[in-house]
Amino acid sequence: MRLAALELVDFRVWSNLSLTLPAGPVAFVGGNATGKTAILEAIWYCAALSSHRSSVDAAMVRSGADASIVRATIEHETREDLLELEIVTRGRPRTKLGGSPVGRRRDVLGTIRAAMFAPERVTVVRGDPGDRRRFVDELLVQLQPRFHAVIREYERAVRQRNALLREAGGREPGGLEAWDEAIAVPGGELSAGRADAIAALRPAAARAYEAVGGGSELVIEYRPKIEPPSQPASAAEWGEIIRAGLRARRADELARGTTLVGPHRDDLELTIAGLPARSHASQGEAWLGSLALVLGMSDAVAERVGVAPVLLLDDAFSQLDPERRERLGSALPPDQQVIATTSDVRELPGSQRWSLATVTVSGVSMDG
Repeated sequence: MRLAALELVDFRVWSNLSLTLPAGPVAFVGGNATGKTAILEAIWYCAALSSHRSSVDAAMVRSGADASIVRATIEHETREDLLELEIVTRGRPRTKLGGSPVGRRRDVLGTIRAAMFAPERVTVVRGDPGDRRRFVDELLVQLQPRFHAVIREYERAVRQRNALLREAGGREPGGLEAWDEAIAVPGGELSAGRADAIAALRPAAARAYEAVGGGSELVIEYRPKIEPPSQPASAAEWGEIIRAGLRARRADELARGTTLVGPHRDDLELTIAGLPARSHASQGEAWLGSLALVLGMSDAVAERVGVAPVLLLDDAFSQLDPERRERLGSALPPDQQVIATTSDVRELPGSQRWSLATVTVSGVSMDG
């Protein structure tokens, strides 16, 4: 799989941008605020239907416009797909695949797969549990696109159940058991999926951390707030555990007016050299750890799905010393499409033969 071309219309700073991407690693080189990151953001949006920079899609629409368009041409072994995604400030956006309208936008997931590093990824190591949950769910969708719908169903059920608990004012409202079920079914699926995704990520990220010169061991563990099964469990078994937890915490939930049990309370525990990364990792360790997580995501998807995702590296090299830049470059699989950004071409690893694209506020020129 390879991204062959990308077109942006009214996306972030770009009123109209058309790119044809050469084979091999590509680096977009330019100053700050020239639109380099927006190019990678658009590619990631095609793969994840979300932005790594904003929780609101409308933020990607260029100022003064009502809608933006992202068109991506994706080459597979036996076919070529044209994916078109509209992003709107109001109303329902249109989606096309191969020129034909798609009723449910999530049905295009899997057309292109990607793994993305950006400086914001450091929050997965040092930030709040929500940052780590978001990362695991992104990995889960790249592994199994159907989980995009499961996650949305679960989030919607939690919001509606919380509203019911708040309105009840400490009393047990009628119909709460039905909402327990609305939490437990997708929650069980999501918990089982996360446990499986982390099992795939764990060895891949550990290898990547060693490869880029972490100098110690990176360990990842799934930490649900409920008592987890002692061995890999089915979605139904996870669902039963969630139901039991909801019953056990009923009084607390009524008093606090919120749902206290379920995968929205989970965390991902990261340790570096045996110490909790969130509290003990240095800035350099956090940068390397977040890089390793993204490289691990990429490897896990390639191993599980059999398709190497597009690896997006936004300003990945700026915080690395020359030795670790070269180690990162050497760790990149030779048959994988890599698209990077940098403000300084000297930061690019010499172990890769980069095609360079100069980015200015007026456009992008391929330099070879």
